[in-house]
Amino acid sequence: MDTKKLIDLISARASLSKDESGKLLTEFSKIVSDSLMEGDSICIPSVGVFETKLRAERYAIHPSSGKKLLVPPKLSVVFKPSNILKQKIR
Repeated sequence: MDTKKLIDLISARASLSKDESGKLLTEFSKIVSDSLMEGDSICIPSVGVFETKLRAERYAIHPSSGKKLLVPPKLSVVFKPSNILKQKIR
């Protein structure tokens, strides 16, 4: 689903204008990204949890040259779906 369809669904189900729905979606994504940058996790009931996870440094092999490269540690975003969401998908 693209952003336009999501905005249309939000406006239809929440009785909001498309402009208000777009602003709501924009602000929600800003809140989520700001919270994740601060190291907080985001729990959305019946959907799941977004959280950051530190990936350890590791060695990788460059495909064309075959050289081993050291990949530094980094933070990545992880999503863990709730049991309710898993059951709905099944």
